Amino acid sequence: MDWKTASAYYEAKLTDVLNIQRHALDLAKLPQTGISQDLRQILIDEAIPANRQLERLKKREFRIAVVGLEKAGKSTFINAWLDCDLLPAKGSRCTFTTTQIFSVAHDSEQRLEVEPRTEADFSRLLAELTQAAQGNEKAKEDLETIKRYQSTLQQVQSEGRKTFPFTRLEEIKEPLRKYVADEQFAHAVFEARLYTSKLAQAEGIVFYDVPGLDSGLAKHVDESREMLSDCDAVIVVQRFPSIRGAELEIIKFTEQGDRHVTVADKLFVFLSNIDQKGSPAAMQEHIQEAITEWQSRARLPEHRVVSGSAGSYLVLEGIASEQTIKEVGNVDAVRARLQSLMEIEDPDALIDTTGIREIKDRVDRYINTERVKILQKRCEASTTQIIGTSQKICDLVSKRYSDNPEEAKRKEENQRRIEFSLWWKEQWERIQADLADYYDGNIRTNNREPLVNPTIQTAFKNRYLAHVDRLFNDLRAQTTQRRELIFKKHSHPQFDSVPANYAWREELYADISRMLLDIAKELAIELRAQALELVNYLTSALYDSEEVKNRLIANTDEYVEALNRSLSVLFLRFARPMVESLVRAPVGSEMRQNIVKNIGVDIDILDNYYEGEESAFSCLKRYIKYGRDLLYDRTIREKILGIAEPIVEAFIVEPTSEAAVIAEVEADLMAVETYLRSAIFEAAGFQQYCLQELDRLRDIFINSEAVWSGVIQNEWLEDNPKLLAALPAELRSHEVDLEVSDRLRQLSIALKKMPN
Repeated sequence: MDWKTASAYYEAKLTDVLNIQRHALDLAKLPQTGISQDLRQILIDEAIPANRQLERLKKREFRIAVVGLEKAGKSTFINAWLDCDLLPAKGSRCTFTTTQIFSVAHDSEQRLEVEPRTEADFSRLLAELTQAAQGNEKAKEDLETIKRYQSTLQQVQSEGRKTFPFTRLEEIKEPLRKYVADEQFAHAVFEARLYTSKLAQAEGIVFYDVPGLDSGLAKHVDESREMLSDCDAVIVVQRFPSIRGAELEIIKFTEQGDRHVTVADKLFVFLSNIDQKGSPAAMQEHIQEAITEWQSRARLPEHRVVSGSAGSYLVLEGIASEQTIKEVGNVDAVRARLQSLMEIEDPDALIDTTGIREIKDRVDRYINTERVKILQKRCEASTTQIIGTSQKICDLVSKRYSDNPEEAKRKEENQRRIEFSLWWKEQWERIQADLADYYDGNIRTNNREPLVNPTIQTAFKNRYLAHVDRLFNDLRAQTTQRRELIFKKHSHPQFDSVPANYAWREELYADISRMLLDIAKELAIELRAQALELVNYLTSALYDSEEVKNRLIANTDEYVEALNRSLSVLFLRFARPMVESLVRAPVGSEMRQNIVKNIGVDIDILDNYYEGEESAFSCLKRYIKYGRDLLYDRTIREKILGIAEPIVEAFIVEPTSEAAVIAEVEADLMAVETYLRSAIFEAAGFQQYCLQELDRLRDIFINSEAVWSGVIQNEWLEDNPKLLAALPAELRSHEVDLEVSDRLRQLSIALKKMPN
């Protein structure tokens, strides 16, 4: 394959390869792919030379760097190559800026372009020179020169880019010398570009002539590094046989620029000024020493080292300038010197001893034949490395992700649901443990015994007692006026205590019956408050989901009504027999005795729950029988209770008076209140009912794990902020990230399109 075909082929191939590299790197950069930095770095490193090569191929440029130390003879070498003593070359420093020489096909395309420095670039140059001047005489001289010629340098900058068309190279000698070598102007020039048909027969050849690496300026070192990293061939113009410090940089920069092509693949050495040696033996020793060192340093084959003298070539060809003749000698002196050193008599053969034709032939042979193989070697190595690494990344990511967006979405959603379920399982266990701690601290211990200081239980009973107190206070406030009306009704012609007693008790019985229902309702309201407190805790445990309350207590009013019915049944089961026997009929009446006979079993039960201190109430049947006498009559108290002292002096009245009825009824009312406070609450099991209801809500909650699993997943999908705050970062958004899948798909397509 010729160079033109190879260039087009590898331009297309590198374009495809770098497209794959871009897709692979974009994919590898996503942290969720887990691709190592080592693989990413391979793609990054390989893309640098591949991109540089691609840019050269797009421009159809074949770049040859001409490098060496200052005064090694680089400019003279290029002049000899061009068969025109064009570039400035003299004993002192003469190249201040990079000169690029482009090969063009037609004479009409020939031109010189001069690009001045921008203000910013010139300021950077001054800063660099100022820093370097502390230990570098060349930098110090440059600074002084810039100060001396400030006006002319500013003039170059203000004139901007200049173009000089020409037909013959000699026509642009003066402007080229002015802008490249004249210190009055050259420091203001960024770059000089020479387009000539005299460079090479092959299209796209570009020579770079850069100031010496030992100039002392970091700028020139950077330019050399960049140039050597972005070139296809290197010609080192070397004056001395031993490789010096700065020349070692040439080897290093050339190696760094090409990862897959060795220095020996693309480097040529021209040993300049060999005609300055004193004898043939010294010259041969000079040449052999250079060949040996280059073989040692860079494994450079012997045929890549050419010795000669560019200055002598210019003189012998009759194209040397006065300055070159001054530096090298006239034609007679050059011939005499070469005949002596080369031991050649034929004057016409001396031109070949200058090495210019030989180095041109070898470089031309490299351009015409070898450079295709080097291009192939360079491009195929980059291609193999990039595609291999990209395929590896593709394979690694494909194990976890699909390159089909729909499939990836399904897999990602499935995986996220699994991860969420695993997270929820752990959370559910923690919620259960926290609930157990909450229960132990606020409701009952884990052995289901009441707490030592049960907050909820205490509040429940205290509310009951407070309501009993309030209702009886209201009852007593109303009873005086109503009693007087009843007594007046039964005082014609005189007070009749028996019917008055019955009538008063009948009204009291109705009032107290309503009180019992009211107490049950109040207990239901209190129990609802306790239940809601528990439900609120459970709701908080499930991240304030409204579903918790909806499923445990769907309707608060209905819930209270249900509690009220249950509590009323419990309450009336024990309170009504007590009220029936104490309120419906007077002490000692036949009606009272019959009531006791009918509900005696229920009455006996209350005795087991009495917690009061007064012994008169410790046995309800006994109090029903004796009534108020058991509270104030010393004889009866001593006989029945073994206690002589009466407790209520107000009940000591004449038995036939209105006061006796009042004392009897009020004593029974006090008994009712006492039993409500000290027996009924425990007998009815209100405390246990409260605990059981709370246990029921707790158990429903615990046994509804499947329900809560669905509820919590809905909360997740609806972006419950409290839940999202508790979730790990990767689960906070339930949106499926298809970026990996999309980039994987793009990489897969690019790899499949790449021809084998």
